[in-house]
Amino acid sequence: MTEHAAASNIRLVTRRGALFLSLAPALFIIFMASVLPGGQRAAVSEQAAEDSIAAQLEAGQVDAALSQSRRAAAQFPDSSAIHQLLGAALFKKGLGNEARAAFQRAIELDAKIPQNYFNLALVELSENNYSAAMKALETFVRLKPGNAQGHLLLGRTYHNLNETAPAVGEFKKAIALDPRLPLAHYHLGYAFQSQGESAQALAEFQKEIELDSSFYDSYWLAGNIELERGNVEHAEILFRKGIAVKPRAYQAHYGLGRALLAEKHFAEAEQELKAALDSNPNHLETHYALARAYQQMGKTDDARREFEICSRLNAERQKSQPGIAGQQH
Repeated sequence: MTEHAAASNIRLVTRRGALFLSLAPALFIIFMASVLPGGQRAAVSEQAAEDSIAAQLEAGQVDAALSQSRRAAAQFPDSSAIHQLLGAALFKKGLGNEARAAFQRAIELDAKIPQNYFNLALVELSENNYSAAMKALETFVRLKPGNAQGHLLLGRTYHNLNETAPAVGEFKKAIALDPRLPLAHYHLGYAFQSQGESAQALAEFQKEIELDSSFYDSYWLAGNIELERGNVEHAEILFRKGIAVKPRAYQAHYGLGRALLAEKHFAEAEQELKAALDSNPNHLETHYALARAYQQMGKTDDARREFEICSRLNAERQKSQPGIAGQQH
């Protein structure tokens, strides 16, 4: 998977990359309200501790929340809700191992609370423990099947495990529950693309663009598909829109350079390919496209120089991985 898939990754929880980490605090807030076993109301002092810790977390007072949640966990060792809040505070402090233990303890105390599995999955995803995250999310969606975000995260986890077919199924469930869920159409499109279903992928990327015109990746991925299908003008429009959103990113400049080459606008193509290299100097494919542009422009020495760079970068790539594997952009 490329950076934006994991690119994305975790800003979903993302927007990339790598897609779930940047929204994790908000997700914790969403799931902060807990129900105690059997719907019973806790003792006043325990409830007051829960309310106070939750308020501190919402206000960004993480140190105070962590300090109080540690004391509350010692005072109420059998409270699943308190351990959930402790886990949230620990996770926000970057203490993943302790957060994992707190959420696991919360599950031991009450296995029926969906939020604990969701929070545990966030910890596992933050450390790329996809198999463990998958198990937690599968339990979460079983306990809370109507939660679109859970299905989306489970789909992304499946996709990171190269389980594309079940990933597509989860993305579709998420969209059925919430057609406007951020990144759902994007991830479904990305999964379709990995299956070679370019027409369906393009449709999903276009839907994501309609929902969020500020999300960069949908533009260049859709542009790539249009270019591969020979729709050069459509591709050019998409790449230019992507550049307007994220001028320093290399993918749309590289795509636009290829589109301009196809239209034989060599000088403009050279400009875009150089812009791509400004952001990603070691992108082999861009150097190759630039070499071809120089060839067609009659700039023999410049073309030779770029082909030499391609040879060097390819040798380095061969050393770092067996063959030229994986998707190159």
